[in-house]
Amino acid sequence: MNSVNSFYGFAGKLLKVNLSDEIISKEVLNRQYSENFMGGAGYACRYLFDHINKDTDPLSPENILMIMNGPFCLTSAPSFSRMAICTKSPLTGLWGEANAGGFFGAEMKRAGYDGIIIAGKSKKPVILKIIDGDAHIIDASEIWGKGTKDTHKMLKEISGNLKSKVLCIGQGGENLVKFANVNTEGRSAGRTGMGAVMGSKNLKGIVIKGNLFRPTVANPELFKEIVKKTTKFIQNTLATKGLREYGTSGAVMPFHSIGDLPIKYWSQGEWNEVSKIAGEKLKEEFYIKNKSCYGCGIACGKLIRVNNDNCSIEETEMPEYETIAGFGSMILNSNLESIAMANHLCNDYGLDTISCSSVIAFLYDLFNKNKITKNEVDGLELDWGNYNSMLKLIEKIAFRKGLGDLLAEGSKKVGEKFNIPSDEIAIINNQEVPYHDIRSCYGLSLTYAFAPRGACHTTGDVFKVCREGNEVDFSSIEIDKMNLFSNNKKMAKSAALLHDYRALYSSLISCFFSNPPPEYMAELIKNLFGIKFNLQEMTTLGERIFNMKRMFNIKMGLTSLNDTIPKILLNPTKEGAVKDKSPDFEKLRDYYYQVRDWNPKSGKPNSKKLKELGLDKLNI
Repeated sequence: MNSVNSFYGFAGKLLKVNLSDEIISKEVLNRQYSENFMGGAGYACRYLFDHINKDTDPLSPENILMIMNGPFCLTSAPSFSRMAICTKSPLTGLWGEANAGGFFGAEMKRAGYDGIIIAGKSKKPVILKIIDGDAHIIDASEIWGKGTKDTHKMLKEISGNLKSKVLCIGQGGENLVKFANVNTEGRSAGRTGMGAVMGSKNLKGIVIKGNLFRPTVANPELFKEIVKKTTKFIQNTLATKGLREYGTSGAVMPFHSIGDLPIKYWSQGEWNEVSKIAGEKLKEEFYIKNKSCYGCGIACGKLIRVNNDNCSIEETEMPEYETIAGFGSMILNSNLESIAMANHLCNDYGLDTISCSSVIAFLYDLFNKNKITKNEVDGLELDWGNYNSMLKLIEKIAFRKGLGDLLAEGSKKVGEKFNIPSDEIAIINNQEVPYHDIRSCYGLSLTYAFAPRGACHTTGDVFKVCREGNEVDFSSIEIDKMNLFSNNKKMAKSAALLHDYRALYSSLISCFFSNPPPEYMAELIKNLFGIKFNLQEMTTLGERIFNMKRMFNIKMGLTSLNDTIPKILLNPTKEGAVKDKSPDFEKLRDYYYQVRDWNPKSGKPNSKKLKELGLDKLNI
């Protein structure tokens, strides 16, 4: 990429906090890192590569947590207000990354920071209070033990400004649940256990209010034009209209119709009660109003109210598609109120709904196959559809009570406890698989197997982008629509290119739902920084970031043996839209190594590729 002439978009500073010594300092943004990796997860990965080793315990004071925004944050570009939280994951032992929307990322930039670096461990529970550029560590002993809802309220009161923005953990993070999340204003940085890392540092939360900084743009008029064009495109897509109407919950019925919705712990291809948990039903019965993240006109978020004899919640977040699938179809639960309650509990306790629901569904599967007994599950009835036991298990996990202490370690540990073969557990690199079925899109098997943070669909949405009828054209970066049941090199190439493109998203911190054409994204970058910049350079930038994450994982001990898919995801179903379908994963994997120029034996990028991307000096 042509040299960025100055820190356009960036604030140029990182806040550095050592909780062990209670030392707070400011660090100048590394210009070379920002040029080569942008901000967000790309910058964090390059930084953490030099500071974290294979032997670093993710829950030790030596691990480092980074909270980053991106260069477009606080500009007029739409849907760029997200933040990335990055570290070594306690769940996978590999690259840890989770991002969230809301307002915290924008408030951090407004306070004059591109990111916050947190090291060490406090001797007691604390919070970090940031007002403009000034940061202070404050005792949080009275807040420790609270859920995220109460914590938000208490931290805003401490800041003295109810418009302050909060990022915090619940009891799940305090109790080091390996898939604990981080919550901010109802939005969650859900995956890879970022909440557990905060908890291990005795950091309950961060409250921030800023009024110092506003980013500058290199070419204001041209930037304004491409922003207007991009905004218009996003606002007029069918995807935006659907998200504004139902949020991601509106995908339940369409995904079921194409065989993408997981059912009965991945063993069933269709379910006759699916309409009972559809987004349309959810909105009809419980909807209050929409909510939006900073600088985003999509407004995919929804608030709901549940008030009946079985469940009473005055106001809470509407469950997302993944949550509905996890606490619904995965255990054959068609009770919508219980799914809403499960989502509410996970948000307040600070638990990732994907991993939490998956480890529970795994337990149900073992119970119903008579591989574990009632005595081994704390006397709970785990018949398919039993939502009362599901809700009890969520609480047990958050507080590590009884069986919950085991479940809090994740599905791998559960499998080891009960001597279950790894091929019967829906995890990849120890992370529970998200709720999109690889039998409905063969390229998704590559998306999952090679995702840097463990199984992840947002790392490369080939299941959406390459589907006939997708309204966004990606052919400008050589990604075409195709038969999703293809086992060919073209599918592998598309999966790799989408891995690269979404790696760029993770560094610009763009919302996954905005999705303008790639040429619009290139124009945004070009005019923010005032550089010559084309689609090929954008593709290379994403490829560098993705390979950087791969190199981080190799440093942590990853090899080609990690690049695999458990058989439970490959076994064909006997019914539904994907009846008898299954990808030839080994064939696709070989193609993927070829198009990547990676060594299939070691899993490492070849030296020529590393030199081409400017990564040849990395020291492993």
